[in-house]
Order: sequence, then C-alpha cells, then structure tokens
Amino acid sequence: MEPILDEMSLVPCPSWTPAMRILELARVLQALDNLGARRVLLSVRDAADRDILNGLGLQTLCFHPSTDRDSGLLLASRLSKQPFIDGKSGLFAAHEGVGAIEALVQGKFAFGAGLAALTDGFCVALASASKTNGGSVTVNLTYLDEDSERNSGIEVPSFVTENDIELQRLALMERIERAVADGRALIERVGEMFPRLRFGSKALDQLSVLTGNEPVFRQLLRHLRLLNSGAETWLPGTGFEPDGITYSVESRPTLNDGTLGPMRDFPVPAGFEAKRWSLHTKLTGGAGARLYFRAEQAETGGLVLIGYFGDHLPTVRYRT
Repeated sequence: MEPILDEMSLVPCPSWTPAMRILELARVLQALDNLGARRVLLSVRDAADRDILNGLGLQTLCFHPSTDRDSGLLLASRLSKQPFIDGKSGLFAAHEGVGAIEALVQGKFAFGAGLAALTDGFCVALASASKTNGGSVTVNLTYLDEDSERNSGIEVPSFVTENDIELQRLALMERIERAVADGRALIERVGEMFPRLRFGSKALDQLSVLTGNEPVFRQLLRHLRLLNSGAETWLPGTGFEPDGITYSVESRPTLNDGTLGPMRDFPVPAGFEAKRWSLHTKLTGGAGARLYFRAEQAETGGLVLIGYFGDHLPTVRYRT
C-alpha cells in the first residue's frame, strides 16, 4: 500500500510557510513508514516543480535554509520517482484499460485521489490554511466505454498531519496488510512492515510458498505485527511480553526427547546463536499452524527471531 500525493494540495498558501508544510508532510510519511507502508510516494510527473511559493516547487524548497534538513531530505528523496500517476504509461492509465475514467474532486480532475479511489488506497497532502487536518475526499468517478457510462462516488482517506495517522492507526494497518497478497509479497515487505523481526532460512522458505488463501494467512500477519510491536517497546532487563497475543513454551520432555527435540532445531537468522526453539504462537483454523519465535536484545533494541511457520509439530503427548 503506497502513499499517494494529492497534487491538488500543491498550491501556494500565504499563511503557512513551505518549511511548515514540508515538515508536516514529512512527519506523515514517517508515521506511515512506522506502520509498514511502502516507503515511496506516488505522484504526478510535475509534483516536484509545481508552484507553491513565488514560482518555486517542493524539490527546491526541500533544500531551502529555512526547511528542516531531515524533513527536506526525506520528502525530496521520494519526489520525482517513477512510476508516475499521470501520462500514457502512468498508473492511472493502466487502470483505465481500453475504456476511459474521469476522476473529479470538486469539479476538477484529480489524478492522485482518482488512483486512490480505483485502488482502495489513500492520499497524503500538503497542509494549508484551508486544510489543517485530514479526513476524506469525495472522488466522483465516471467510467466510459463503447457501450455505456456509469458513475460512482468514492470516499478516499486523506492525511495531512501526523495526528491524522494516529487517529486511523488500526484502519491503516489493516489496509497495509490487505495489500500483502501472498507469501512472496510478504517476504518482499518484511523489512518495511516488521523492522524488528529477523527470519531464519526455514521460516523464509515456508512463508514464500503461501498463496494468501490459507485460513491462517491474515492471522499470521497479525501475529507478526504484534511480535514486532512487542519488540519495539521491550525494555532491556524485562521479560518479553507482547500485547494482544498468547504463546506457549514447549515442554521440557519434548525438548529433551532424542527425536522430537531436534525437530525444533530450526536455522537461526544470520549473526545469532543457534538454540533449540521453544516459544511459539498458535494460529487457529486449518491444521493448527505454529509460529516459533525467540526474543533477543541487540544494540539497536529488541528483536524477535522467527524460526518456523507451519503445521503443529509432534510432542511427547501427541506423537504422530
């Protein structure tokens, strides 16, 4: 799920300085990064150069002395990056197919909000005196083809401030997770979505073959998210207790069993000590999948290692 820049917000504002507007938009992008959104900013081709102050565009003003350096660098690094929304080879045209689609907001054509409406996405926008916080934008879509014309109105979420993101935190996380279609997509996104998790080779192999249609797939994403959140707030010297998720410890007889114990010797992520895995969450539905994990404190903070995701392994109580 990629943030989409609402190009209709790229206009001059006499009461908000460009530095203030850039700082607020950078905070929005950083907040979305922290939720696991893709670290890109989809925009129209000329977004970086549209006049927002005396003929100057964002690309120039991001490096103005009055602009916060980190905020300017963050926003500038994401502007003018393909794929663009507009143009014959743009993302909007790709969704039109052989027909044509007109996307209007308050009577004006809107590429960014239109793409968000077509993809169940969301927009981010520059703050201004007339738009000090987010909400929703009504996009009127008209579909035209050889035989018919049909219309629909779609409400698109629009985020202007960091507080807007916090107010919609859970809904945004659900949107971001819905965009992960299968195991391959999950592996491509783990660094963005779950920066506090580290995966062993067996776990990566098991995740890569998931189709996304498994009864436990969405539940798996939730477990990974909660383990990641637990690692973010885990204080050194305290026990690891992620909120909102229950887990079990493998029994000592099972771990010490000559046959069953080694079945828990999963590969560890690079740079970590090999140990027999014990902690695991239990996913309901299907064959009763298990997610084996281990919490570690590193110089950068808490981490959670993932060693196995798959069917319930046999124990001394339930041998197969």
